[in-house]
Amino acid sequence: MSDLTIIHERLARSLAEAPAKMRGEAQDLLTADQVLAGLREDGTWADVDYSDRQRSHWSPAQHLRRILVIAQAARQADAGDEAPRLLAGARRALTYWLDLDPQSDNWWHNDIGTPLNMGHILVLLGDDVAPGDRARGIEILARVPISKTGQNRAWLATVSFLRALLTEDEPLARLAIDEILGEVRVVEGEEGIQPDWSFHQHGPQLYQGNYGAAFMETVAPYATLLAGTALAMPEDQVETLSRMLLEGTRWMTWGDQMDYHVVGRFITSPYRSRWESRTLVAPCAHLAEVSPSLREALLAYHDALTGRCAPGAIGVSGNRHYWRSDIMVHRREGFYTSIRMASVRTVRSEQCNGEGLRNYHLGDGVTFYLQTGQEYDGIWPVVDWRRLPGVTCRQADEPLPILSTGRHRGATEFVGGASDGVDGLAAMEYALDGVAARKAWFCLGDRLVCLGAGIRSAGDPVRTGVEQCLLRGPVTVGRGGDAERLAPGETVAGGLAWAHHSGLGYLLLDGAGATVRAAEQTGSWREINSNLPADPVAEDVFSLWIDHGPAPAGAAYAYAVAFGLDAAGAATWAADPGFRVLANDEAVQAVASQGGDVVQVAYYCAGGLEVGEGLDLSVDTPCLVMLRRTAGGWSAWVAEPTQRATRLALSIGAATAEVALPTGGRAGETARVDLAG
Repeated sequence: MSDLTIIHERLARSLAEAPAKMRGEAQDLLTADQVLAGLREDGTWADVDYSDRQRSHWSPAQHLRRILVIAQAARQADAGDEAPRLLAGARRALTYWLDLDPQSDNWWHNDIGTPLNMGHILVLLGDDVAPGDRARGIEILARVPISKTGQNRAWLATVSFLRALLTEDEPLARLAIDEILGEVRVVEGEEGIQPDWSFHQHGPQLYQGNYGAAFMETVAPYATLLAGTALAMPEDQVETLSRMLLEGTRWMTWGDQMDYHVVGRFITSPYRSRWESRTLVAPCAHLAEVSPSLREALLAYHDALTGRCAPGAIGVSGNRHYWRSDIMVHRREGFYTSIRMASVRTVRSEQCNGEGLRNYHLGDGVTFYLQTGQEYDGIWPVVDWRRLPGVTCRQADEPLPILSTGRHRGATEFVGGASDGVDGLAAMEYALDGVAARKAWFCLGDRLVCLGAGIRSAGDPVRTGVEQCLLRGPVTVGRGGDAERLAPGETVAGGLAWAHHSGLGYLLLDGAGATVRAAEQTGSWREINSNLPADPVAEDVFSLWIDHGPAPAGAAYAYAVAFGLDAAGAATWAADPGFRVLANDEAVQAVASQGGDVVQVAYYCAGGLEVGEGLDLSVDTPCLVMLRRTAGGWSAWVAEPTQRATRLALSIGAATAEVALPTGGRAGETARVDLAG
């Protein structure tokens, strides 16, 4: 038996063993019987608009997906006497499609979505397709060239590989596999697997979800599909896929919820970040089968994705900064938080195909806080996109801009993070729409300290969002030493010392300009995604923000967030927060643990800072520094956010060190140096 025949049979078997269901518009699961019941004699479905050409939710695409569901059911072992009826329906619907040959205005549907589904249908149906229809189906695959980069290239090459299997064309199969596996490499370019294990698509844009998840879904099955044949995936590429999954994607997933930062424009599609994570289940299984050394970690991630264990119980705890994608992840067993920034090197979450219409400020320091994973689930139609948590921006009544290019980068170079793997700090110079600020986040255990300084605006009012999430339970605030519970719909402004909601405590170190509200907010999916219904949506929302007033000139903020607290615990924490703010101005922002054993500093210019016990910490280059006291002195973790410098000098007290900084694709990565004394 030839290798292509072996692979063809394996693929047909794996496709048949997949659940014979499809996801409907309302997130329900439709069985083959339900799909077949709506099939008309002419091979059409009444609810499919075959004249539709729109770019995103292209209606005719449902037709092929439904054929695939019917074909899967026909080939399953328990189909029995039902197989002929199922096969007849699949053939009838396939003939209609081939006669019509519908086209979308989006190249993706024509060159990727349609050919992939067509190829899988033909593999499943095998000899049960009329020869003429089989030839016409293969022609749809043949008109697609291999091009593009990253996941798009992997998809297009997969189309060619399916054609090779269907026509038993070994040279084409080898060419297609070379192209598919050619994307399984670490690159220093804009798209693909990055040196920090993040994934980029559509330019230097973080897309661990959607395109990154699809990349795994597309490529990982080849690890088992090709095993034992002359086309087998090399071990180093199996390791590369596994490391992207474990050191990148796993860190950006909480249970079955992918971080909203990593799904790009699809944040404005209902339940998309959870649906995306489910596409990773099969890749975990495929890679575990061929990766003995990583099997345990891959299966633990698999269990988290399928809800078989608690979100934090997968052996991933600590802090990671992804210097290629301007995102910091900080997590422990009971919580997850991430900070997404944007620099001149990276693209904010895009606006494309009518999706992501309010994504303008994603990448401006948005900070998400997850414990249950439900905190923001479905909030996007009603959210105030100018009060996203962590964002400092101008306030205005007009809609946020929809950019003609769909993709825009940050405006500054100084954006980065330093991490020792346990804790870390992130910082950015912010500049957008006439607003400038210096912003830093200090991750210390189960606390996050957030500082802003030098906030300026040409005239518009400016706010900093602290939190905006679904209201889940009572809201308690502390004012003047007293704790009080907010009534439904109530807003409290000014004089806030702390707030508590749903297991999180919020400490306002200067609460004069802070406002807290628990009230209903309204909107529609159509406002953020032009492909979705305009029906009004209402949700109860907890909001906390800081007003800086109109035309601020050097304004500042300081607040902290703590996980795993009840209201009484939040009040106790407010009285003894366990950290000290050492500085918060335009030159330097710094935080130290209460005992001074951990010090984190963002230097926006060269200089020094007294960090306690009469010790001065000084640097000769703007940078981020994290110090941890050791038995013999200090260990320092240093990162240079502009990614331009190759060295810097650092001293604490009498101890000095010359730090060689990473370069090339690792520029911006944290470097460690130990100092005696």
